[in-house]
Amino acid sequence: MMIALYALLGLIVGAFLNLCADQLPRWRRLRRTPFCPHCEEPRPWWAWLSLLAFLRRKPRCPHCGTPISWRHPLVELGTAALFAFVWLYDGPTALLIPHTVYVAIFVLVVVIDLEHRLILNVVMFPAWLIALLFSFMHPRPQFYRLAILGGVVGFGLLFFIYWMGELFIKVLSRMRGKPINAVAFGFGDVRLGGFIGLILGFPDVFTAILLAILLGGLAGLLYWFVRAVILRNYSLFSAIPYGPFLVLGAMAVMFGVI
Repeated sequence: MMIALYALLGLIVGAFLNLCADQLPRWRRLRRTPFCPHCEEPRPWWAWLSLLAFLRRKPRCPHCGTPISWRHPLVELGTAALFAFVWLYDGPTALLIPHTVYVAIFVLVVVIDLEHRLILNVVMFPAWLIALLFSFMHPRPQFYRLAILGGVVGFGLLFFIYWMGELFIKVLSRMRGKPINAVAFGFGDVRLGGFIGLILGFPDVFTAILLAILLGGLAGLLYWFVRAVILRNYSLFSAIPYGPFLVLGAMAVMFGVI
């Protein structure tokens, strides 16, 4: 019974995350209800949950006819499934609420990064504060010390990768004799690394970042193979969002997968 209720909570939170993902990248103030991104008219109440709109076979804006993006019901279902997993993993323990909040933040980060190649300060700065506050309530004695150290290490490691990427682009630009308008590694990923360090603590942040690097490398090779070998349409500086791999690494460690 409780797992079903927690999944329902995840469905509702997923709808809110969709609302945030629609508006925050455009620097808009959050509206209270979902709206059509095309005509900006509010959705009818029965379409506040996009999943209900699809189940009613009315996945379009009633005002302008624009289809509701498939991303909306997928995020709702995905968040519901993740919330159910959190309940199964933690149950009614002290880590249930922190893990639930972290999962919601991770979903929002992944959605925005995939769609806009952005990890927003308006998401990460409050996330840092939330993680720091939860570290003082962690059942592990004095975990806040490990959390702060983990945050510094996570931020520092990814800042080093960011700096090396910037240096690589500058050197390559000089060798080619013209500027390269590409970002090797975004600073939003650095802030995400700090957040991951705060929630996992030291030394677990090392494992999460190493796993993220491995997953990102494998995905990059697969992307290159598909674009260069199969489609024969590959650009050397094709951008791949790195946030999802950092999130996968963090969640694998957080839930004891590795």
